[in-house]
Amino acid sequence: MQKIKGLEYFSIDVNIMSNVKIFQLIKRYGPLGFMSYMIIISHIYTKGYYVEYNLDTLAYLLLKHIPSKYINGNNKLQEVILYMVELDLFDKELFTENIVTSVGIQEMFVIAAKKRTKQEVYPYWLLSDHIQEDKLEIKQEEVPLSKKHKRMNQKIKEIKEHAPNKHFLTSCLITYRYIDEYSLDIFKFNDLFEELESEYDSNLLFDTTKYLCHYASRSSVNIDGKYNYFSKSIKDNLKQLTTSKKYGSVEEMFQKLLEQRNNVPNNGKE
Repeated sequence: MQKIKGLEYFSIDVNIMSNVKIFQLIKRYGPLGFMSYMIIISHIYTKGYYVEYNLDTLAYLLLKHIPSKYINGNNKLQEVILYMVELDLFDKELFTENIVTSVGIQEMFVIAAKKRTKQEVYPYWLLSDHIQEDKLEIKQEEVPLSKKHKRMNQKIKEIKEHAPNKHFLTSCLITYRYIDEYSLDIFKFNDLFEELESEYDSNLLFDTTKYLCHYASRSSVNIDGKYNYFSKSIKDNLKQLTTSKKYGSVEEMFQKLLEQRNNVPNNGKE
């Protein structure tokens, strides 16, 4: 099968700056956000309609084009990328599999590549079959980590410095393996803990977070949606712990709740 190169050029909507998602991206990260988005989609189109990159590789791509002096404070490369995924500028589900693409990217690819040779294989295709009017050949070049692997290894430490800013308790969730360090919910957990800090003692928050993580790791209950589960659990339990006087500690409270759920007496005590 003939290998088809990526696009040599692509169109940009003249109203792109009025796009709500782009507006939100620029509002939070300014020129760095918009430039990061343009660099990524331009690179994707040189390959076709998707790239198979993990978060560090994407950050390395940006770092090659954006001088590090413009990446400081809260403007961290990986944080910008995760926020773009959060805004659905890239498909969330495929991003968790290290595939970077979107419906919009593929729609533009269809328009730009209409006259290409027909082909039935569409890996990671997000559009409906009827949109594939010309059955384009869109075979991707395999995406190597790069022949410049040595340079990438030299830069890896610098990339790590651009990791998303994390609240201390969000970092605890990663340490206790409740979420991974590239979770798309990091921003939500950061906001949640900042909200709770205004209401509860920091030591109490830490103890409760630690206990919930341990509980989740040993629980046979399947947790569907870790952020929603954790948010509800910590709020409910903090409220119960601070309003009820029958528990002497976080551990005692959760032990009692666990026993009630499993209907197991506490060593015969009521």
